[in-house]
Amino acid sequence: MALLLASPTTSCRIPNFLCYTRRMTDLEKRLHQAMGSMIGNESLAASLDEDAAGDLFSWGEATAKWLVEGTAGMDDAAAEEFLAPRLLALRLMMRAIGRLAGELESLDAEARLALWDRLGSQARELFGKSYILPPMDEIIAELPLNAAAQEIVMRLTTLFDESKRKGWLDAA
Repeated sequence: MALLLASPTTSCRIPNFLCYTRRMTDLEKRLHQAMGSMIGNESLAASLDEDAAGDLFSWGEATAKWLVEGTAGMDDAAAEEFLAPRLLALRLMMRAIGRLAGELESLDAEARLALWDRLGSQARELFGKSYILPPMDEIIAELPLNAAAQEIVMRLTTLFDESKRKGWLDAA
């Protein structure tokens, strides 16, 4: 994480080092709150085996950290306004990824498409309104025949990680 120093335009009236420390504490607190909404929420990975669930939660944690880092320099109210819809979108995405990965073979085409549409709408909330999710058939075709849940989780989370690397997060 980059070093955040108070500038003359910030509201911090204490020495730069203390402002930095306070912001670190704010970011840590925000991450703790974000993770609290995921940890213990068994519905996020109910359809997955332990390895696939672990990968999904690791991705969720990394994405939550990425979001929280975007709140550096924000006051608590602004950070909450920024984070709340995105963390909800993240949880809904995790639940949809978990269901797709764990139940892909047993879901009918309509249920698959509904989950894919949910992924797309939540990805737009998370990464910005300009985000376009590739067609489901295209992504599924990239998977090996009879792909394990963990492989599906990894492919889907990699797809969304590509968006993070491109910096697609906008003001939505």
